[in-house]
Amino acid sequence: MNVLITDGVDPQCAQILTQNGFDVTERPKISKDELKEIIGNFDKLIVRSATKVTAEILECGTKLNLIGRAGAGVDNIDLEAATRKGVIVMNTPGGNTVSAAEHTCAMMLAAARRIPQATADLKQGHWNKTRFSGVELEGKTLSIIGLGKIGREVASRMQAFGMKTIAYDPMIPDEYAAQLNIDLLPLHENFIRADFITIHSSLNESTRNLIAKETFELMKEGVIIVNCARGGIINEADLAEAIISGKVAAVALDVFEKEPIDPENPLLKLEQVIATPHIAASTAEAQQKVAIQIAEQIVEWKRTGKLEGAVNASAVELAQAPGVQSYLNLAEKLGATLAQMAPVDAHKMTVRTSGEFLHKFNEVITAAALKGFLDISQSKDTNYINAFTMAKECGISLNQKFEKENLDYTNLIRIELENDTEKRMIGGTVFGDKEVRIVMIDQFLVEFKPEGNIIIYNNTDKPGVIAHVTQLLLQHNLNVAYVALSRDEEKKVAMTAIVVDGDVTHELLEEVRRVNGVEVANLVML
Repeated sequence: MNVLITDGVDPQCAQILTQNGFDVTERPKISKDELKEIIGNFDKLIVRSATKVTAEILECGTKLNLIGRAGAGVDNIDLEAATRKGVIVMNTPGGNTVSAAEHTCAMMLAAARRIPQATADLKQGHWNKTRFSGVELEGKTLSIIGLGKIGREVASRMQAFGMKTIAYDPMIPDEYAAQLNIDLLPLHENFIRADFITIHSSLNESTRNLIAKETFELMKEGVIIVNCARGGIINEADLAEAIISGKVAAVALDVFEKEPIDPENPLLKLEQVIATPHIAASTAEAQQKVAIQIAEQIVEWKRTGKLEGAVNASAVELAQAPGVQSYLNLAEKLGATLAQMAPVDAHKMTVRTSGEFLHKFNEVITAAALKGFLDISQSKDTNYINAFTMAKECGISLNQKFEKENLDYTNLIRIELENDTEKRMIGGTVFGDKEVRIVMIDQFLVEFKPEGNIIIYNNTDKPGVIAHVTQLLLQHNLNVAYVALSRDEEKKVAMTAIVVDGDVTHELLEEVRRVNGVEVANLVML
């Protein structure tokens, strides 16, 4: 297990990994080209914020199975490309919470009282007591955009200063926020009411340029803004205009759209702006915490398979829950079986689960079904992390549905696959703890183990068909291990699944298809 550590991660990270049997290489100032050249030798990469793990880097990381981020934000890692390749991305939530919260509060105080400007002016020999008049925090309304760990720590500290705290976070229940003495409000209400605004959201497509010209227009005259989260959430050009116009009285920034920031960036020329070079988490304590935390998370994964802090592997985490493994095996078998019976150009899949136990495992069961299907139909190297991305790239539209109960089975998985004119369905369950069974195909109720080589055919319901097919198997020296039969008496059709010992040739399958009464025949190899 070869681990590459970049970006000057605290030495305790390498020490912990080495003590637990990992072969560690440290390259704290590695260039992009050097990283591309050597990343193929490593199965794990640990970074801070400086290393940009792009799709290009990931393509070169042919052995890579995990990227560890010693910190919270992962916007320097191409999550989509990592997920597509089945690479786990793991961060260390909470390790730098206190440092980031304290820096935010310090920036807020510094912006309100204009401390850096007054310091610089004093050092130039001036004594301008009236020029640097500030504002108090007590009684002011603070809006917190993003009420995660850092946002909550900032709230508790600024409440101690007598600030009224409001927030926007669609993932937080009102009742939980109320316990923290925080009023959850719609985003536009936060902008309208706030005297101070602090950002604590991740950067993604929904938060990029979240604060821009239109939102500045909603704000109070003289609002003060702090961003120690991620550059790009505030549109910097619009921010500069809002400062010049007087709408924004002061700004404190630790992060920027482009880092390192261009020295000619207009924000750096405005006296109302105070700035630091992305150091909110840069305390000795925080860097030690995240280094130890990421190392311990990787060691725990090695020992137990537990994926603490994995940001793109919820399906993998669910797969480790007690009792679910047999159902994942079943879902893969169902997907693989359907891939070998699929209508031509099938492009729509529906995964249905029934039973209370399966409800919380919908996502991972669907991932398993997709893995079984794509590994066969598309020859894809699919896993539970990249299954959904792979399906999307293959043009498969996906539906997931849950039914509380099924009249015939306590827990049931059904997969439907269709093109514009035809649909096929397969269903299965688990008896006891591990007895995996296919129990339905289309309208037919059957029961057989999804193992080995299986000839599945539909035929007109008349005498002699199965005898003729088994005679063909005998002629090809194939032993019948198991036979499952089902009939649709109303439509006068039947379905048979024959599990055979040995290989079924293409010639034999064609002979089966030519048997009088056989309408369609498939060979399923599991």
